[in-house]
Amino acid sequence: MNIEIIHFDESHIPNVKNLIAGYLNSSSNGVNESDPSPDQLEQCEQILNRFINDGSSNCYLAKQDHEYIGFIILSWSFSISKGYPVLRIEALYSSSKHRKKRVGRKLMEHAIGLAISNRATRLQLETDDDNAPARTLYKQLGFKLIQGKGVYMSFL
Repeated sequence: MNIEIIHFDESHIPNVKNLIAGYLNSSSNGVNESDPSPDQLEQCEQILNRFINDGSSNCYLAKQDHEYIGFIILSWSFSISKGYPVLRIEALYSSSKHRKKRVGRKLMEHAIGLAISNRATRLQLETDDDNAPARTLYKQLGFKLIQGKGVYMSFL
């Protein structure tokens, strides 16, 4: 399977809104994905336009032939304690028909390469406790679960 990783830009929005809908409709166990409604596709297009205008994160697309089959969203921060950048994986998704075909791995390897080339001190992510396929991939790629760390959020 020849998968190309490309940087997302505005021209991709019409072809990528289905991927965003797939991400929003997916479950952590990778089954029971529902098809997007026309209203949801319109919302996904609006999300992507806001994403482009925001500029705080980058999105990379997995493309096979002429089809977009997955994405990864990355954002940079900085570790004061280490004095180097930190790369965060905000979202990772491969379309349901392309799962178990190394799409997620290819996107993750791209992120690892970016982190290394930018001298990041770490690459970090969060995932649901019941997302076994993702946890398996992360472990295979050398990620460690950090015991004793909790995730706190304030929903605004």
